[in-house]
Amino acid sequence: MTLVLSLRPGKILTYVGKVLTPCFLVFLAIMVFVTILHPTTSIGAVEPQGAYAAQPFFTGFLEGYNTMDALASLAFGIVVVQVIQGLGVEKAESVAMTTVRSGILSCLLMGVIYLLVTLMGVWSRGALEAAPNGGTALAQIAQHYLGKAGLLVLAATVTLACLKTAVGLITSCAETFVGMFPKGLSYRNWVFVFTGISFLLANVGLTAIITYAVPVLMFLFPLAITLILLALLGNLYGHDTVVYRWVTGFTLAAALFDFVKALPKAITETPVVSAVIGFADSYLPFFELGLGWICPAAVGLFVGLIFHRTRRNRPAA
Repeated sequence: MTLVLSLRPGKILTYVGKVLTPCFLVFLAIMVFVTILHPTTSIGAVEPQGAYAAQPFFTGFLEGYNTMDALASLAFGIVVVQVIQGLGVEKAESVAMTTVRSGILSCLLMGVIYLLVTLMGVWSRGALEAAPNGGTALAQIAQHYLGKAGLLVLAATVTLACLKTAVGLITSCAETFVGMFPKGLSYRNWVFVFTGISFLLANVGLTAIITYAVPVLMFLFPLAITLILLALLGNLYGHDTVVYRWVTGFTLAAALFDFVKALPKAITETPVVSAVIGFADSYLPFFELGLGWICPAAVGLFVGLIFHRTRRNRPAA
């Protein structure tokens, strides 16, 4: 299904925006309302566990990496712009404003959805134990409240959620690679490649995917976050590429340490890797929180702005 829908990118607004997403929200709403109407405990009665007990904000921030929303926004950007242009919006300024408005609305709606899903988990803790991942938790909640019918509702919810995301990602990745390699594979062939890779990876299981994805996400997300912030604030320095380069360079170097720290224990406990982690822990502020890239990114921004100011004030030859 993903392959079929991705091969028709011109219809993405119709089958993702007007069909798949509304259907997904309907099935998710069924689970949310059932949980709200029949809570098994109160919010105050549930104690935070693990890292959430000591550092709830930073733990939640890093767990947010697993949603891949920031990375997806970078990938989906080309699709969003194409859809807006397909609706008749042609001027660059109008496209930008429409993108900003739709982005703000999407963020608000996603925030509401994440809040409701979180409350589902909290209100069900009176009857269910903590699950190893969100997929298992949703399955337990659905079966507890709706029985076997709940599993069908969950299956429809997860299928639609994954389908619309998969279509968006494969479409945007194929479009991006066609632009990067115009003399290479066609859009259709890139769709086949990415669909095949996704099919193979999906069969290793959610827990395994999260385990192996975390180190990669710890490396990529700092770069994505700084890139987004630089783009939003770009008018302050004329989108000078020298600022982008310095910030990205410093962030990349620091993110490598976060990547190493997130590797499986069998690797991190080796003498060499352990020494690398110890070095970063000693010299990078906030490294123990998984945010060792923040200060280097700030330093890169400072250096980049100095070079930008120097070049701007340099007299013309």
